[in-house]
Amino acid sequence: MQLYIITGASKGLGEAIAQQALEKGHKVHALSRSESEISHERFSQHQIDLTNLQEAEHQFNTLLESIQPDDFSAVTLINNAGMVTPIKRAGEASLEELQRHYDLNLTAPVLLSQMFTKRFSTFEGEKTIVNISSGAAKNPYKGWSAYCSSKAGLDMFTRTFGYEQEDERLPVKMISFSPGVMDTDMQAVIRSSSKKDFHDIERFQKLNETGNLRSPEFIAGTLLSLLGDEVENGRIYSIKELL
Repeated sequence: MQLYIITGASKGLGEAIAQQALEKGHKVHALSRSESEISHERFSQHQIDLTNLQEAEHQFNTLLESIQPDDFSAVTLINNAGMVTPIKRAGEASLEELQRHYDLNLTAPVLLSQMFTKRFSTFEGEKTIVNISSGAAKNPYKGWSAYCSSKAGLDMFTRTFGYEQEDERLPVKMISFSPGVMDTDMQAVIRSSSKKDFHDIERFQKLNETGNLRSPEFIAGTLLSLLGDEVENGRIYSIKELL
C-alpha cells in the first residue's frame, strides 16, 4: 500500500486525486481548511490553514510523526493547495493579500516539502513530491503578477530540489505538474474578476461557455498515471505533453 499526503484535498483537483488514490487501495491524508465529503476507512482528514505557517508546521509535524513508514511501499506528498487571488495589477494589492498568497502558493509547499524529506530520509521505498504548477509560471498575464511569480518560484524550487537530490543515497523525487485549465472553483473566481483587473478574462469565460475546461477527475487520473511510471527528478511536466 502507498501513502498519499494531499493539500487542498477537500475539493477540486485535490479531492479527485484523493478519491482515485483510495480507489487504487492506498492510504490518504488530506490537508485542507474546509471539510471533505469523502468518507473512507483509509482516508484521514486534517483541517489545516496553510496560510498560518507556524501552526501549519506544528500540525504537519504531528501528522508526520504519527506515520509508520514501514507500513508503506511508497510515500507521496502532493502540494496542491493554492489561490489565484489577488487578481490585481502590480501595485494594487495590499500587504495582507500578498502575504497570504505567497505563504500558500510558495512558502507552504517549500516548508512541507522540507519536512517531508527529513521525516522520510531513511525510508528506502519510493519517495515523491508533486508541486501543482500552472502555465502562468511561464507566461505573464496582466492582473496575475502574484500568481505568475509564485508559480514560477515553485517551479524553480522543484528544479533546484531535484538537482540537490542527485547527491543523496535515498533521493526524493520532486516534479512540478501543470494541469492546464480545469472546471474548478478557481476558474469561477477567475471568471468573476473584472476586465480591468484581469485582461484575459474573456478567454477564460469562453473556455467555460464552450465546454473546454477539463474535469478534475480527468486531470487526477493523468497525474496518477504519470506517477505510475518513472519520472525525471526536477522536471516540470505539463498536461499537454501527456495527452
